[in-house]
Amino acid sequence: MAEKKNYWEMQKSFWKTPTGIVIWVLLLAAILGGGLLALNVFCSPYPVIESFHADPAVVSPGGASNLSWSVIGAGRVEIDQGVGEVALKGFTQVKPFETTNYMLTVVNGSINRSTTLEIIVQQP
Repeated sequence: MAEKKNYWEMQKSFWKTPTGIVIWVLLLAAILGGGLLALNVFCSPYPVIESFHADPAVVSPGGASNLSWSVIGAGRVEIDQGVGEVALKGFTQVKPFETTNYMLTVVNGSINRSTTLEIIVQQP
């Protein structure tokens, strides 16, 4: 007659099977992967510019264009050409009279990142 195992003995033997090992590996990967992602998002010293767009990118003189942006991990976010300091995510409307380059600059301590976009003004 086979020896009857208690609940905990059966649990120990399950985790030694190929199925149990796969579950352990998946759990470990999920925990480490999620932890590294959280560290990158919340603890990274490097600011990340997710997006910086103009809509529309071509306007007539004095026509409105919406600038939108999204930044992670910055202490300060600025857009030049008179826009100034802005939030980490947002949008603003600009009305250029000539073709203009807008630079988004993000700062976290002494680490800076920047990107530019151009709004083209078509003369009539």
